Amino acid sequence: MCSWVEDLDNIEEVEELLDSNFVQEEINKYLKNTENAIELISKIIPLTNEDKKDYRRVKKIDNMLDSEFLAPFKDVQIRGEASLQIKLTQISDKLLEQKKYDILRKKTIIGIGGQFSAGKSKFINSILNGGEELLPEDQNPTTSIPTYIVKGNEEISAYTSENKKVSLDVEELQALTHKFYEKYSMGFSSFIKSLFISTSNIPYEKLVFLDTPGYSKPDSLDAENQNELSDENRALEQLRSVDYLIWLVDIENGDLKQPDIEFISKLKLEKPILIVVNKADKKIGREIEQVIKAVEDTAIDKGINLFAVTAYSSRNREEWKSAGHISDFLESSMADKNKEDIVQQICEIKRDVLDDIKEKLENCRKERNQLKNIIFNSDDIMEITSLINLYGEQLEKIHDLEESRSIYQKNMRSLEAELQTYYGRK
Repeated sequence: MCSWVEDLDNIEEVEELLDSNFVQEEINKYLKNTENAIELISKIIPLTNEDKKDYRRVKKIDNMLDSEFLAPFKDVQIRGEASLQIKLTQISDKLLEQKKYDILRKKTIIGIGGQFSAGKSKFINSILNGGEELLPEDQNPTTSIPTYIVKGNEEISAYTSENKKVSLDVEELQALTHKFYEKYSMGFSSFIKSLFISTSNIPYEKLVFLDTPGYSKPDSLDAENQNELSDENRALEQLRSVDYLIWLVDIENGDLKQPDIEFISKLKLEKPILIVVNKADKKIGREIEQVIKAVEDTAIDKGINLFAVTAYSSRNREEWKSAGHISDFLESSMADKNKEDIVQQICEIKRDVLDDIKEKLENCRKERNQLKNIIFNSDDIMEITSLINLYGEQLEKIHDLEESRSIYQKNMRSLEAELQTYYGRK
């Protein structure tokens, strides 16, 4: 028997997996018929000139935020510069979601992260739809695609790497699994940046759930595939833009591993995160307690801002000891009143930068005037010479700040024009 079968807990789990794979391949027309598969591929890959125009615009805005926003002040220490740059990066990541943003901006985004095979898709299906399959769970790193789930009218959309929107039906969605890759040697993760599932069958109207690719790869993948797929970068880009994070840990890991810690630290999230020890049905009570304690101790020791650590069984659809941490976390997320419009956030950062430059200019002018008065009242030639040099340096500093501010204001006018065009705001 294959090793992956030996690792499963019982024969029922094996039969369930084999049956689902067989049914999927026999019924799904895109897996059964090559002509239908080609039809699905051609539906997703084409890119019109209008799509390219939209894509170039959003990439231009992204570059202005990431690279040009603070560039005029490269020689000036802006107050809270590191924090501002993190916020700008998060904003630019949100902007790259483009047309989906009109839906997402009024809701709180809950990101689901973790290593490959931590059970993220099954966890989301379990807590949102009673275990019914909203998301394909038959995934591997060649097919994993970041997926948003939101309450609304029934609709499935794929957004290509250049932000073209493609409507899909359920059967097309179910074809985006590793069975398609195995049969046709082609995955969709290179072409689809994210999926968007809108359905009335979930209970949280104000929340959007984001299922991301596992940032890690199984040992069986070779180096060439690892470089080609770069799921870590995709997961990092997606999760930096979320409002809250649920991080899944496979209970078999026994603790929060160093790669988890390093990945979470890269996200620079301000809000506390919920860590869920998943697949709790694989352990008994005492073992579950030990893993929760180990994860909690490690997270605190590494400075991770915790909401809570809990255990959950997606198979049984229950939180260990009915702790209620998951529902409390979601309720807390929905109650957050601090979610701001992206354009408003950009305006506030611009205001903070200009206020800081204004304060620096006022201080420089005050020092210049003080030097001027001392020079005027001094009789010491040597002192006057020294003060004149300082006076000249102060004038140069004022000139540089004013010139940088002028360039910055010009850049901001360009950015605001792009944003108005992008959002259609007058």
